[in-house]
Amino acid sequence: MKLNISLKHFILELLLSAGIAFLFSLFAKEFTFWFSSILILLLVWHHYNEFSLLQIINPNRPLEKVKKVSGIEHISQTAAYYQARSRREKIKTLRLLSKLNRNIQYLPDAIIICEHNGDISWCNNVAQDMFDFFWDKKSPKSIFNVIFYPEFKHYFRQPNRNRPLVLLTHNQRYIELNLNSYDSESYLIIARDVTSFIRLLHTRQTFLANMNHELRTPLTVLQGYLEMLEGELDNPALQKKAIEAMKEQSQRMNNLLQQLSILAKIEGSNNTEHQAIDLSQLILTIRKNTDILHDSPQQIEFNIEPDIFVIGDEGQLQSAVSNLIYNAVHHAGNDATIKISLEKTAQGIRFCVEDNGIGIEAQHLAHLTERFYRVDESRSHKTGGSGLGLAIVKHALEQHHSYLEIQSEVGKGSQFAFVIKDEFITESLK
Repeated sequence: MKLNISLKHFILELLLSAGIAFLFSLFAKEFTFWFSSILILLLVWHHYNEFSLLQIINPNRPLEKVKKVSGIEHISQTAAYYQARSRREKIKTLRLLSKLNRNIQYLPDAIIICEHNGDISWCNNVAQDMFDFFWDKKSPKSIFNVIFYPEFKHYFRQPNRNRPLVLLTHNQRYIELNLNSYDSESYLIIARDVTSFIRLLHTRQTFLANMNHELRTPLTVLQGYLEMLEGELDNPALQKKAIEAMKEQSQRMNNLLQQLSILAKIEGSNNTEHQAIDLSQLILTIRKNTDILHDSPQQIEFNIEPDIFVIGDEGQLQSAVSNLIYNAVHHAGNDATIKISLEKTAQGIRFCVEDNGIGIEAQHLAHLTERFYRVDESRSHKTGGSGLGLAIVKHALEQHHSYLEIQSEVGKGSQFAFVIKDEFITESLK
């Protein structure tokens, strides 16, 4: 429709120009002269209208400024407009690339561009920190002097790299490397530190292996006694022994599942649920209601400062305190003296469980708060320990911005303590 209207206007303008040229040719000159002159004037008129329209629709072009007219603008204002727009887009793209080049330094991944022979063309600061080197444009450096591991050299020279390479570095970090073609002459290397992820997978595998072991042992006992009872229905002594053993193993599995549930609940909690609690009364309640403390052969002394109130989760702090007390009772030794104290110090409120029992060897101290870790496997089975008690203490204290302090020496005893900072201490339960 628009094309038809434009064609009609063009034909009308030609006819009008021809008519005017014919009238002028009756008085002077030839028809061709007047017709050509009118067409030139008409072209100039259209050119001026086009220029005015472009001035109106171009908001980036200030009207008050007089701009130098380029050669292409003498020919066509449309071509000049598109040329100016293309120039602006190129400038915008260059500015965007410059900004990207500056901001790429803050990406968490290491980025290295190197040539096919290994010479580094560019790298960001993360790459220099990750691989501990300094790069400058004026001093060429080879990628093989930076990532000097044989596995990387083999990976670099492979024609097909379908999977990333994971390196274990000299400082015990796991680095994942992806190498791709950047252009016909360069490679793009992207590296990221996956140490936390690898350790998380290792922890998960260890947890599953420990769970398998912890559940398999009591289930094997239950299955064995059930098979024995199946063939010995008229043996009351065996039945009694089997029932006691099965009750013991089922209780052990129940305790394990309860502690796993407590640990999962603590890890999934947040500080918004904390409120004022009477920590002194909480510890005294544990002392009063715990039967194991009354039957224990050790000498247990309590030194609890009264009216100590803190902001926290009552269930979590009760789990932390009770696990530390039970841990001392079970593992300090029969002749040990256990001292349990709660007092105000310069650092905050300090809770401590100290004994003069058998102690723990130094190589075990760093692992005591790991899940299912046991110093003595045989003694833990006798006492019914699951290896989760100190892990619960660790995560409960982390929810209260604290940590477990462990000191121990073989033959002299152990000390387990934590401090709740002053900012979490309150004057009352209100």
